[in-house]
Amino acid sequence: MQKGTPVKNRRDWLADLLCGFLVGALSLLAACFYFRCYSSKALAQPWYTFNDVPLMQAYSKVAAEGDALPWKPRMVTRLNAPFLANWCDFPTPEELIWDFSGLLSNWFGVIAGYNLSILFAHLLAGLSFYLAARLLGSARAPAVFCSVSFSMARYLWVRDTVHINLSYCWHVPLLWVVTSWFWQRRSLSVRSWLAVLALCAVTAWQNPYYWFFWLVMLLPCWAVPLLQKQLRPALGPLFVTAVSTFFVFLGQLDSLLGWISYGKGHPFVRSLNELQLYSLRLPEFFLPQGHRWVRFDEWAYLNYYIPMARDGGEKDSSYMGFLGCAALIYLVAVGLRRLWCRRPVPFAFGMIAWLSAFMVSGGLTMLAGSFGFLLFRCAGRSSIVIQAGLLLFLSLRLTRWATFQGKRIFWLLPLLIFTGWDCIPPYLEDRDEAANYVTNQRATVSFLEEKLPARSMVFQWPMMEYPESFRNRGMWHYEPLMAYLYSKDLRFSYGNCRNRPESQWQYHLADKSPQAMVDELESYGFSALWLYTNGMSPSESSLWRNWNRVPDFRSPNADLWIYLLKPAPRPVLPELEPCRVLSPAFYGEETDDRLGLKWRWVWGRARIDLLLPNPCPYRFRFGLSALGGPRTIEIRLDGKLFRRVLAPAQYGVYRQVEFDLSQLKPGDHRLELIPDGSALPPLKDGRRLTFQYINEALEPLAGP
Repeated sequence: MQKGTPVKNRRDWLADLLCGFLVGALSLLAACFYFRCYSSKALAQPWYTFNDVPLMQAYSKVAAEGDALPWKPRMVTRLNAPFLANWCDFPTPEELIWDFSGLLSNWFGVIAGYNLSILFAHLLAGLSFYLAARLLGSARAPAVFCSVSFSMARYLWVRDTVHINLSYCWHVPLLWVVTSWFWQRRSLSVRSWLAVLALCAVTAWQNPYYWFFWLVMLLPCWAVPLLQKQLRPALGPLFVTAVSTFFVFLGQLDSLLGWISYGKGHPFVRSLNELQLYSLRLPEFFLPQGHRWVRFDEWAYLNYYIPMARDGGEKDSSYMGFLGCAALIYLVAVGLRRLWCRRPVPFAFGMIAWLSAFMVSGGLTMLAGSFGFLLFRCAGRSSIVIQAGLLLFLSLRLTRWATFQGKRIFWLLPLLIFTGWDCIPPYLEDRDEAANYVTNQRATVSFLEEKLPARSMVFQWPMMEYPESFRNRGMWHYEPLMAYLYSKDLRFSYGNCRNRPESQWQYHLADKSPQAMVDELESYGFSALWLYTNGMSPSESSLWRNWNRVPDFRSPNADLWIYLLKPAPRPVLPELEPCRVLSPAFYGEETDDRLGLKWRWVWGRARIDLLLPNPCPYRFRFGLSALGGPRTIEIRLDGKLFRRVLAPAQYGVYRQVEFDLSQLKPGDHRLELIPDGSALPPLKDGRRLTFQYINEALEPLAGP
């Protein structure tokens, strides 16, 4: 990529301003065409509202209500009633996105604000790309063409409604600009350095995946000079890496302070298999999951997606379209030819090869994951970074070829129409289904707000875990958040990160009768019970249908039932219980009712994470039994030796271990079980076993 040419006079500024206006207009036009948004009425209607959409909208509403201020632990006051919802365990550092969409939600409402934020994602993508292309030396017409093409990337359409935080990738082209400057060892002015520092902050306070991808791009910019024993060229990229990392630390400071104050929970456990599931797959650059060319679409689906059995993962966001694929093929041809001739390869060729080697399925990301680095598991998201690099390379080549000079500039419009036809998905979610779903939720919320005083507590059942829970029969992912989205001041029981003491009490309601559940909820001060009948099994639903009480309200779709309660005048809080999370070394639970045993087989070194409330009048018990022969198992608590246990190797016989949790400080603790020797050979089912973890129990200590 070439160095940018400075703007010389006011006429140049005006020409760039007009081109930027054209890019923005065409980018918005494409987005409005896809979402059929040509009026304020269409803007106020939900475009899609299932899967992760309620979560994305909830982030905006939390910011709008002042519960997501920078550097303050994210405690949501209207969720997890009668406590607060602790969101520190599920870090969301995209402060710029949520604060901006929070403002839009305040001004235009939840739905219209979210839809506007989608349109802004496409607008910013086009404008930022145009700036990046001009900084690198592209002519205006090729920059306009490639900028609008970037704003119509399949990646954005697939991410828009479900993951708006990923659609805000407008800064990605600018990452290419700065990285190319460092690779060329260009001297930067003070103004340029200030712009780079601003880019560091912007990158750190948006989706952290793009920050990670930038660090991967910067790595060869400082590693190569260091290998060449040239320190000075390495200082710039090293400084930017350090500053960007510092800004990321600031972005995560709210979670860090929350862990210090409330202990660190463990809402989920990542696995190495997820790196494979969400990795970058190069064939998906060329093969769409849905295309207007029906024969092409059918061929890709039958010959790739069905054999790949891709029921999970993040589908259809890597397709680059015919334009991107042509640019990739041409870039590879140029790069290989220059390698053959022993000439320097284009910067885009080397960087894309490096990114692909790092992110591709089975690449360096998988290697890092095998050593436990699982945080950035969705390497497939790097496809938009690669596509930005390809389009910037194409823009510079079109400039060199003078492709759009003279009358050939009129080729811009048909080429952009073809790009839109190619990249804009042929499918659109059922708008009527989304509208009916929202109307059903809003009617229920309206009934509650009419009947209940402000700040009343509403209990939602059946319980759905937060975050990243599976769909519960007919209940959509994050459906309980819809009540929060469309209410003004009510408090709801859903929304606390799983495996925290403040929500453990809800699990004990599962086996209780409707009347017993209502009695307990009233003692805690709840004013209403919200029942999701679409999330219940037939047997669970029959308990409520046979109850001698009729719901006070049924939603228009008859799947949401409301029972108004009589909260106790002096409510009490539910008793807090300790939580524990088992590491992947534990297998699933097995039982022997004859001997009264419940156990899990364990392979190798195992870990149990405990989160203790204040106070914690509980004891933690479990038994240990070995396989094959007696084993010594070392037990460590927070890294310090607690005791060594000689586990017997006889079925039904075990050595019991007990912890008095009341003697430990409130917060998180780490318990490690370290057996001596190695595991036995694998069984026929592939499992490798070392010892048994038997009859685990958390028991209240006897009162005075």
